[in-house]
Amino acid sequence: MHIVFLERKLKDGKFEITIRQGREELKRLIGRKYVFPEKLVLTKQQRDENHDCLKDILTGAFCLQEFENVTYVVKNENGDIIEDYYKSIYDDIGGGLRM
Repeated sequence: MHIVFLERKLKDGKFEITIRQGREELKRLIGRKYVFPEKLVLTKQQRDENHDCLKDILTGAFCLQEFENVTYVVKNENGDIIEDYYKSIYDDIGGGLRM
């Protein structure tokens, strides 16, 4: 399964991350175990403070670590990939593997 997320900066300065592709498939998987998260919203401070572990926050919020063979990409409103969401606190331990 491949998921495409969209990060939008809201007028109040918060960052909203929603699923743009793969939503229904992920919803079916998550729905068996958890309540499906509609979106992740981070304040600027939360995003800045967790800059080096945004991957962990994203995968935790959407339960991606629970399932095998899930890949994802996070894009901004211009369609550019946001690399920050590939940073994990486990990168140094696990050799920096991407999902």
